[in-house]
Amino acid sequence: MAEEIRNLYHSIQDIVFTTLRDEIASHALKPGDSLNTVELSKRLGVSRTPIREALNRLISLGLVEEAPHRSCRVKSFSTDQLLEIYYIRAALSGVAARLAATRISSRDKARLLDLCDQMEKTEEPEQSAVMLEKNQEFHDIVIAAASSPRLSDILGQYYSQSRQYRALALELPGRFTQICAEHRRIAEALNAGDREGAETATREHYLNTARCIARAFQMNSLRFLARPSMSLTLQS
Repeated sequence: MAEEIRNLYHSIQDIVFTTLRDEIASHALKPGDSLNTVELSKRLGVSRTPIREALNRLISLGLVEEAPHRSCRVKSFSTDQLLEIYYIRAALSGVAARLAATRISSRDKARLLDLCDQMEKTEEPEQSAVMLEKNQEFHDIVIAAASSPRLSDILGQYYSQSRQYRALALELPGRFTQICAEHRRIAEALNAGDREGAETATREHYLNTARCIARAFQMNSLRFLARPSMSLTLQS
């Protein structure tokens, strides 16, 4: 009985964590929004204990921060902070692609090329959600093929921090086409077992995304973020 109660508690905590994480990703909860345990308890219909545990997990992921008076709020990222996250993702994802180049299965190689075909048939901007779904499956395959749990965990954390902003680059003209070409280069390098090519193509893909986000900031299209300082620069 005690084991069943523990499992139920952890299940509730996981549901609360997943719900809040997804609400942050979809901007149902926006940067700076207060996360009051009493209000969340009423809204989600659970006790405050699993909510506090879920908030602690979100704090560890960098999605939530502690606020004055022992409260919490959704973390706001400045332009510089978001670009730094993409710099790190570019470097680590490049390493993952290098490892995957000699470890990826024939089945996964074929799936990457198939995903490239599907992305190239996606029409913009109506199907941006489809593009994001295929994009995520693509990178999940590469990371899994790297067979490095530690690297996967680190990348998962940085992905969680930038997840709510990933659709923004698609708003820029021509980015759909660029993304397709970038994924095609990554897939072809992996199919050829080209470690250097896979790492370079993957790193450049993430840096291009960062460049697009920087341009979007300059165009003032990211009003929901903290005011950018733009002290970080991206070399063309």
